[in-house]
Amino acid sequence: TDLIRRTLQGIPVVTKVTRSGLLEEQVTLAYSQERLASYGVGSTRLKDILAARNIPVAAGAVEVEGKTVAVAASGEFASVDEIGGVIVGASPTGAPLYLRDLVLVAREYQSPAGYVNSFSWPDSAGQWQRSRAVTLAVEMRAGAKIGEFGQSVDSALALLRDRLPEDLVLARTSDQPRQVQESVDLFMDSLVEAIILVVIVALVGFWEWRSALVMALAIPLTLAMTFGMMAVLGIDLQQVSIASLIIALGLLVDDPVVAGDAIKRDLAAGHPPLIASWLGPTKLATAIVFATITNIVAYLPFLLLSGDTGRFLYSLPVVLTCSLVSSRLVSMTFIPLLGYYLLRAPQAGERSPEERRRRGFAGWYCRVGRAAIAHRKLVLAGALLFLVGGAVIGRQLKSQYFPKDLSYFSTVDVWMPEDAAVTATQAAARQAEALVRQAAARLGAEGHEGTARPVLRSLTTFIGGGGPRFWSSLSPEPRQANYAQIIVEVFDKHDTGHLIEALQPVLSSGIAGAR
Repeated sequence: TDLIRRTLQGIPVVTKVTRSGLLEEQVTLAYSQERLASYGVGSTRLKDILAARNIPVAAGAVEVEGKTVAVAASGEFASVDEIGGVIVGASPTGAPLYLRDLVLVAREYQSPAGYVNSFSWPDSAGQWQRSRAVTLAVEMRAGAKIGEFGQSVDSALALLRDRLPEDLVLARTSDQPRQVQESVDLFMDSLVEAIILVVIVALVGFWEWRSALVMALAIPLTLAMTFGMMAVLGIDLQQVSIASLIIALGLLVDDPVVAGDAIKRDLAAGHPPLIASWLGPTKLATAIVFATITNIVAYLPFLLLSGDTGRFLYSLPVVLTCSLVSSRLVSMTFIPLLGYYLLRAPQAGERSPEERRRRGFAGWYCRVGRAAIAHRKLVLAGALLFLVGGAVIGRQLKSQYFPKDLSYFSTVDVWMPEDAAVTATQAAARQAEALVRQAAARLGAEGHEGTARPVLRSLTTFIGGGGPRFWSSLSPEPRQANYAQIIVEVFDKHDTGHLIEALQPVLSSGIAGAR
C-alpha cells in the first residue's frame, strides 16, 4: 500500500492520500520476574527508566559567526536496538547492565489490533469473500476537474497493476467522479428534453417551424453564456449548480419567447425585418427587465443562509442569476439577429383580437373566462374548496430541508457498550454484515418478473473507529473500541433506500447488546 500511496501522491491533481486500516506496530518487553529480582531491578523501575530516556530535551542554541543555530538533542527512541541499549543498572562486578540483558525486546504488530479494516465482496460464483483491507482516501487538488482527476487515478492504477501481487484486490467504494458524471449526464438529458419540449410548444403555439427553431437555438446560446459567467465567478459544475441549471431551463426561455413573439407581431404589422427585429423586443424591454429582476430576487435570500447549509446552497442563486441575466442578454441581442434571418410575417396576416376570441384555443379560453365570470360565486366557492383541501394535504406532507439524494452507498453504525473490547465489537460487526447480506438477498429475490438479481456489491468495515471522510456531510467517528462502521455499496443506487428500510429493524433486533 505504500507503493500505491506514493504513486497516487505523485499525480499532479492529487493533493493528499491517507491510508486507513494499517496494522499499528509496537515494541514488547518479555521478561521474567525472577530474573529481574536477581539483579535488583523491579518492573515498575523499567517503566520509569524508559519514560525518562524517551524524552526529547531542548538543547538551546549556539551563535556561530553572527548566526544563531538551534541545537536538537537526540532523546526519542528510533529503533529497537536503542531500546535494548538502555542502561538499567550495574552488575555485581560493576559492569553496566543493559535492558537487552534482562528482557526480550521484540518489534511486532499490535495484537489484538485496535483498528481493523476489512472488505467483503462476492466472487464470480456468487460466494462472499472477506479479507483484511487497507482503504486509501485520495483527495483532489482545489480547482481541478473531477473528471480528469478520476481518469488520472485510473491510469496510474492501471500502470501500477503489473507491479502488484496478482491476488491483490483493488476495489473502489466511494467513486465521486462517477456520481458527478451521472449528474452531468442527467443534466444533458434534461437539456435535450427541454429543447424538444420548447420546440413542440413553439410549434403548437405558433404553428410554424421558424419560431420553434428560434426558441430551440436560444437555449444553447443562453447556456453557453451562463457557463462563461460561472467560470468568471469561480462556480464549478457540481450537484447544486447542475440542479440549478435544470431549474433554470424553465425560466431562461421566457425572455426569448416574448421577444420572438414581439418580432412576429411587428412583422405582421408590416414593418421590415430589420425594423421589426429591433422594435419588437425594445417595446417590451421594460416589462421583460422587471420580470427578470423579479425571478432573480426570488432566489437571492438563499445567499443569507449561514453555516454549512449556506455554503452548500451558495451556487443555487448565483447560477440562477447568471442564467436569467444571460437569457435577458440573448433576448435583446441574438433573438433579434435570429429573428431577422429566420422569422417571416404570417401570410394570412395578424388576426384581430375579436377574431382570436372566437376561434382556436383563445376562443375556448375566452368562453371559459366568461362562464367563470357569469358564475363567479360558484367558481369562488370551488377555489376556496381547493385552497382548503390543499392546506389539509400540505400539513400531512413530511418536510425536510434537503431532498433525499440517490447514492450507491449507505452506512451502518454499530455501537457496543462503552466497556466493550475490540473483539466484541468485531463479532457484532460480523453479525451485522451477515444480516446486511441476507436483507440484500431478499431484496434481490423480489426482482421484476420473478428473477433474482444481485443487489449488494461490497461491504467495507472499519472496527475500532470510523473510516476516512468519503462524503462531505458525514464526519468520521474517532478511534474507540466500542464502535464499528460498515459501508454498504449496491449495484443500483435506486436500491439504497429500499435496502435501508428493510435493514434497520433487522439490525436493531438481530444483534444483542448493540445499537
